[in-house]
Formats: sequence, structure tokens, C-alpha cells
Amino acid sequence: MKAFFAWLKKKILHNWGLKLASILLAFIIWFIVAQVGDPKDTRSFNNIPVRLINAELLSEQNKYYAVIDGTDSVRVSVTAPTSVFQSLRAGDIVAEADVSKLTDINTIAITYYALNANSEYISFEGDHDVVKLDVEDKADKWIRVNYGTVGTVAQGCVIGNISSDQTSIHVVGPKSAVNLISSADAELNVEGQATTTRANVDVRLKDKEGKQLYLDNVELSTDHVLLTAEILSTKEVPIYVSYSGEPAEGFKVVGTAMKDVDSVVVAGTVTNLAKVKSITIPSDKVDVTGAKDTVEISLNLKDFLPDNVKLADPEVNQINVTVAVKATKERTMEIPAQNIALQNIPANYKVSLPEDETERMPVTLKVFGLLENVNALKPGAITGTADVEAWIRSRGSEELPSGYYDVPVSFTIGSDVKVLESGTVRVEITNQE
Repeated sequence: MKAFFAWLKKKILHNWGLKLASILLAFIIWFIVAQVGDPKDTRSFNNIPVRLINAELLSEQNKYYAVIDGTDSVRVSVTAPTSVFQSLRAGDIVAEADVSKLTDINTIAITYYALNANSEYISFEGDHDVVKLDVEDKADKWIRVNYGTVGTVAQGCVIGNISSDQTSIHVVGPKSAVNLISSADAELNVEGQATTTRANVDVRLKDKEGKQLYLDNVELSTDHVLLTAEILSTKEVPIYVSYSGEPAEGFKVVGTAMKDVDSVVVAGTVTNLAKVKSITIPSDKVDVTGAKDTVEISLNLKDFLPDNVKLADPEVNQINVTVAVKATKERTMEIPAQNIALQNIPANYKVSLPEDETERMPVTLKVFGLLENVNALKPGAITGTADVEAWIRSRGSEELPSGYYDVPVSFTIGSDVKVLESGTVRVEITNQE
């Protein structure tokens, strides 16, 4: 055996330089033949997408990423034997970026290979070498959806209740983008509608200033909501109001209960509106018991409507009722005797006020009314009348001897003041027969 190996070693080492040169020459000849028979070529392929692998690693770290500067698409120059290009298509070129190799500056190197081809003889070169990512913390929050309507409903109709199948949505995305979102809204078009309508409506994100946001990197739990708008008929009805109770002693109600709204427009279905002729506010809602000043009460008209009827304008929902209550007064005055006119004097009598000042006594007058009206009376300006003939008849005697007599006096002051008691005026009567 040792003799065999010795013989083999001798054969291999014999003329080794010549043998190595032969091998090198054979390789060169083969390379030249290959190049002549299947030369290399370089071709470009545009818009090759870069596939991110292991991207879930960022999600596991609660991170959110976005490709920037369009670096997830690359123009690739491929150098390969001409025979390779006979079957190589753009779809066979794979560009990958492994997220697990993300650098501190948020870049990932792009690697290439070809499907259905031996990549050993193919070289790749892209117009850029890395994918650039914008990486930040992931954020999420619930946003309330404010919903309403746009457009004008048919004449004689108003919008009733507006409802949505959901009142909030969940948004997820980069923290910087999520923080921009302040609210969301959805609006249903009701132009010309006369009956209840519903539709799926897009949700629009808004910032704190109410401007619409367009955020491609934010995911919504839903991008639309189902809105329903109730369309109701309208009708104008009168309002009636009264009061109950009595003011405190020494006070009285002046006039009637006054209201600042005489009628209001209500809304509902045609059937329900037909049942509503007016709005009557019960008198016990306006109670003046014990009042010493004007009573003012504000009432919500909604409280006096049937459940299936509502106010057409929700902003017109209050009625202010006023009941004037003022102080009263009794007052006793002395009216000068000369202010009394003597009327209906029989022909056979002479009647006059006494010449004797001690006999000419003032007439007592007691009145009642509002404090302001009673206090305004001036005794010297009040006049009265004494019906002599009627007084004589009331005595039941045909003949009246001459002398001093007290004849009842009547006063007419006006509707604002009531006469409680009126006295008598002393007159001198002379029987001329």
C-alpha cells in the first residue's frame, strides 16, 4: 500500500507546472466559448415592488411604520447570460427587505433573487439600495361621530329625530396622525325629502379646528355609518293660558294672564297632527296664590304636547306667562260740600247749601282700588250729585217742612276705583208753600 501511494505522489508531482497550466488554459477556452455562444447582457425592469418580510416584528413592538420616498418600488438592472432573458420576466424578479435588519436610521437593505432561474449567474443592481421607513409608536382611540343632515326637506316638513347605527368609531395608526384627529362627522342628504329616509354615509375625520383630514395611514373600524332622518309634517296651533289662586290680602290680579307666544308650529305624522287643535296650559301651572307682586313663569311647551307630537323648531320651546298683581287700598276722603251738585229739586221747594259755614259739612267718601289709582285721587277735584226729589220720595212724605236735611250723595269716579261708601250732604230746604 505504501508503495502505491508513493507511486501516485510521483505521478501527480511530475511536471506539475505543465499540468496546472493545462487546467487554466482549459478554463479560459471554456469561458471564451461560453461568452461567444451565450454572451451576457444587461436589461432594466421598472417598478419592481419591494417585499417587506418579518414586518410583524414592528407590530409586536407596538410600532407603526410607513414607507417613505417611494422606496418600496425599485428599478432593477439585471446582468445575466442572454439565454436567461428568454424566460426571465419582471414578475420573476424578487426584491426583499428584511425588517429584522432595520438600522438605527430606519433603513433596510434590499436583496434580490430570481424565480425560475439560477441566480448564481445573475447579478442585480437597483436604482436605490434601501427601503426607508417612518417608524413611530402605534396609537388608537375611540372617536365620537357627530351626525346631522344637509339640504332642505320638502315644504311643510321638518326633520324629526336623527339616529345612527353607531355613535363612535375606533381609529388606529401612527401616534402623530391619530393625535390630529379631534372628531368625526357624517351627514345625510335630505334635499326635497317628505318621508323618513336613511342611507350609508361616509365618515369624515376632522381636526380640532373642524378641518377635514385625509389620513391614508390611519385605519378606521368602519368608514361609514347608517343614518336615519325622520321627516315630519307641520301645523300651527294657538296657545291658551289662564291662572289659578288668589293673591295675598291687599293685592289683586290686574287683567288676565299674558303670554309672549300666541301660537307655535308643531310637527308629527299627519294622523297625529289631526288630533292637536291647540296647546292649553292648565291653570294650576300659573298659580298666583299669596302673590304680592307680578307673577312671571317660564314654561316648556314640550311638556304640554302629546308624546307623538313635537315642536317644529326646537329653539322655540319656551313660553313666558305674566300675571300682573298689584297692591290695593281703601281710602276715606272728605269731599268739599260745594263739589256736590243738587239735582231734581221739586218746584215747591228751594234747596241750597247752608249759608252757615258750621252747617256746611264735607261729604265722606270711602273708595277701594289699586294703590296707585287710589293715591292719585284728589278730594278737591272729586264731584258728586244729590238727587233731592228721589230722596224726598224715599221718605214717604208728601210735605217736607223747611229746615236742614242730610241728602245722600252719589259719586262716579271711574272704572279703576270702586266706591265703597258715600256720605250725605247737608242742605237747607225751604218749603215755599
